[in-house]
Amino acid sequence: MGVAALALVQPAAGGAAELTALPGGLPNGPLRDYGTPTAAPGKTCPFTGNIPVSLPAITSPVGTSIPGLAAVDLSEPSVPTNVYGELCMSEQALAEARAGHPPAVLVLVHGITYGTYYWDFPYEPQTYSTVNSLVGHGYATLNLDRVGDGRSDHPLSALVNAPAQAEVVHQLVNKLKAGQIGGVPFGHVGLVGHSYGTVINWIESAIYNDTDLDIGTGYSDRVDPVTAGSFIAMATPALASAVQRNQPWAIDPGYLQPLDTARGLPQLYYAPNADPAVIDTDRRLANTVTVGEAATFVPREYDGTHKNITIPTFSIQGEYDIMTCGDNAQECSTDATGADDPAAVEQKSAHYTQWQSTAMNSQSCFRGAVIPDASHNVALHRNAPQFQAQVMFFADQAMGVHGENTARYRQVCATHGPGIFDRLPELTRLVPPFPVAPPPLSAVTGPLLGTVTGN
Repeated sequence: MGVAALALVQPAAGGAAELTALPGGLPNGPLRDYGTPTAAPGKTCPFTGNIPVSLPAITSPVGTSIPGLAAVDLSEPSVPTNVYGELCMSEQALAEARAGHPPAVLVLVHGITYGTYYWDFPYEPQTYSTVNSLVGHGYATLNLDRVGDGRSDHPLSALVNAPAQAEVVHQLVNKLKAGQIGGVPFGHVGLVGHSYGTVINWIESAIYNDTDLDIGTGYSDRVDPVTAGSFIAMATPALASAVQRNQPWAIDPGYLQPLDTARGLPQLYYAPNADPAVIDTDRRLANTVTVGEAATFVPREYDGTHKNITIPTFSIQGEYDIMTCGDNAQECSTDATGADDPAAVEQKSAHYTQWQSTAMNSQSCFRGAVIPDASHNVALHRNAPQFQAQVMFFADQAMGVHGENTARYRQVCATHGPGIFDRLPELTRLVPPFPVAPPPLSAVTGPLLGTVTGN
């Protein structure tokens, strides 16, 4: 069967799945209710649904990452597909937008096996919804199911990888600026990513530098291969998954679904500060990952890609993120507490900022912050409002709710012009940070055996 003969599903406006003839993938079956967008006082979502994009059929995990050559266009040939998005803002912001004064919009890109629900969490959204916090503060948000996840189309898994996802984000940025999503032309756009979503956004910024800012969370240039690998290993082919096996696209062996016990891995949550109901909701709504996604982000940590980023960049980590904070999370050590405001949290995160900044271009004005008592899923701990405040703290400074601070911030943030080290890979990152004291084998085998035995 040729690619052009394969069908895809578009979720209808009412949420039901309907088959349409689009090339590039297999159809979805009935879609789960992911609980987004959540309801909040004064919140409105003028657009929810499919956004047509083109997914590159040929991408290079290396070619676009050579410093100085990041503008190479590898977006063609491509296949059409759809990404599901939810554009939300306050009713006041929408009224102002329709009067010609739109807010700045933040594009929210989730990580591996997540979806819109990570940013707009349906359990106790008054605490855990980053979307609602940003909307209440005055920003607009475009919250996505990435291609291959949730309500978005599921193209052939071979097409779904980090460079392709970055190209999709670039197309969404252009559509937002052109008013092609929700009928509002946005003059100021920022990116916010979590984990693999940060990987995608940093690639997009390295190639295009076309947004006002880039906020990354749950990712650094030294991902621990042991703890990250054990998380990815806690997956099964979608066809063997009780959650996905009835999806027609599950016959594609490149789509993997997390095991039901995968959310029990210690690298995702700092248990003393995590609500078990949050973890259960996360487990129930977990999405897929493709083999191509798992294989196409590691080179970016070593080849200098991120030194092509020249827009204001911020990184937020959890104090106990053993996947992305170096040996046993030591690089994210902090004296910050849950009582600290964003300025104090950032000030007490100087060690992490210095550690990561050597992988970035000086023109990115890189800054960082470590949220106390949180792990990899930094937005889903009990102190989620502290994380949300940190996002808004930087966004306000580097952009502002109407983009009013963008030009001034760029003028004052960089202390010097680009130098030779802005053009070279970070040579101190050649060896992955294997943990000094890796987590006990039972931490990985326990959840796996629980799935096998049903306990």
